[in-house]
Amino acid sequence: MLPKDQPSPDGASASAPFLPLAFRLGATLGLMVLQLALPDGGFGAMPGEGFYMACLALFFGESVWEAAQSIRHGHAPFATPSPHWIRFNLLLDATLVTLLIAFHGVDQERLATIYIFPVLASAFYLHIYEIVGVGILSSSFHIASVLLFTTGILPSFGRSGASAGLDPGQLTFVLGFATLQIFAATLVVVVIRKHLETLSQDLSKSAAVVDELSALYRRVFDSMFSGLITVDLEGRITSANPAAVSILQRPLGLGTLIEDHGFGDLTHLSNNLKERRFELDFATASGEKRIVGGNLVALRGPEDAMTGNLLVFQDLTELKILEERTRLSERLAAVGELSSELAHELRNPMASIQGCVQILKQGEQSRPLMERVLTILWRESERVSAIVTDFLDFTRPRPARIQPMQLTLVVEDLVASWEIDPRSQGLPLVVDPVPDLWVLGDPVWVHQVFTNLLSNARKALIGVPDPRIAMAFQRRPWALAITVSDNGCGMTEARRRAVFIPFSSGFEEGTGLGMSLVFQFVQQMGWDIQVESTLGSGTTIHLTIPLQDGNLPAPSSHI
Repeated sequence: MLPKDQPSPDGASASAPFLPLAFRLGATLGLMVLQLALPDGGFGAMPGEGFYMACLALFFGESVWEAAQSIRHGHAPFATPSPHWIRFNLLLDATLVTLLIAFHGVDQERLATIYIFPVLASAFYLHIYEIVGVGILSSSFHIASVLLFTTGILPSFGRSGASAGLDPGQLTFVLGFATLQIFAATLVVVVIRKHLETLSQDLSKSAAVVDELSALYRRVFDSMFSGLITVDLEGRITSANPAAVSILQRPLGLGTLIEDHGFGDLTHLSNNLKERRFELDFATASGEKRIVGGNLVALRGPEDAMTGNLLVFQDLTELKILEERTRLSERLAAVGELSSELAHELRNPMASIQGCVQILKQGEQSRPLMERVLTILWRESERVSAIVTDFLDFTRPRPARIQPMQLTLVVEDLVASWEIDPRSQGLPLVVDPVPDLWVLGDPVWVHQVFTNLLSNARKALIGVPDPRIAMAFQRRPWALAITVSDNGCGMTEARRRAVFIPFSSGFEEGTGLGMSLVFQFVQQMGWDIQVESTLGSGTTIHLTIPLQDGNLPAPSSHI
């Protein structure tokens, strides 16, 4: 029995065609057909032609038998055999080449080139020292055949024999040239074989690294607590980790549409530039309502081409419940704190009102006293009304009505309000040239924001020898920067950090909710606000306002 599919020395797949057998089968069949077709006086005209044809037929028959045995054992016709049969086939090929050269003339030095084939074929199946052995064997076969025929030890065979008439110089040339060809081919093959071994080792190391990375990927993939699903461009699932199945509580069959598992047309929302955050509600197979959230990002292939989408998500159900409870607790705590602050703020005006009521209950009083009492009642009632109004604006703000506004008209309205306010008499408001721009904001809130900022600046200037309030504008590529500055009393760092906290006003006048409302309005309009202040040197408020043509996300507000 002829064993097949044994690993070759270079570790190549045994399913590759076995070259020595294929060469011998094709060469013997072609040589027999060629010899019979040559018009050289008929078959048998050359010495030993019958023996030559018989040997070719024997080689051909042996090749057919090997191919048949390979097929009988369930392999391909030219499957690679065991190492012993590899060496035997290379020996047969070298013998076939020797027979061919002997019949067509050992004095033809160019025919020795055919020995290169068995030497070259050995590079794919043998070790380096065995390749050298094939080269030495081929050279020995050629030298022996040339010497045996030219010296007459062997009888005439085809075009070879003592009658070839080679003088010593020609004989030396034929032998030397053929040997040089064979050993040159052997050297080249050895170099090729060495490179093959190096390449095989590198491939083995690379395969080991790939296997290790693949195993690591699989361990990470299976061990993740987050769900991970990959889909192709048609939205069909190509992989899903156990966590995804556990979170969604349903099987995720490969090739099924992601839409069929509660994700809708989510993959169509991905863009080619960055990831996208998503959050959605879905029902499990048992009807339980769950919430999942995560990221959707495009998968990239060669040349940065999009090949699909990757979804990484978590079960947010318990987290959302906890967030809602925390939010409710914070809301209740905030309501309690604000109520306490509101009661504190209302205590003083209510005490004044009660005192006035006690005076009125005592009966008729002098006209000057009555006018004073009524003035106090009116002022304190207005103060209570302002506190309640600001408190309601802070706790229950209406939805923002964002629209384009011409900046010059906004500033003109602010300057007019400032000039007619009797509290602003004697306080200069310096306004830089206003750029002809359209900004985005809620008109009512915009007026309140700037009015509160100017009001705070006015309060900070009480007692300052040379008071000054200024408004400046600076155009940026995507927004407009406005500064409102004063040279008033300024704030400490601790006071600056608490400036947006309700009822934390540092002035006796006012409700303590002005800057809190400013912060709230700025956030909802998508503006940005920053506060700079130095105790004794003044305060500067920086506002960043999106332009009408801007297309940027709303910036966060911070101190």
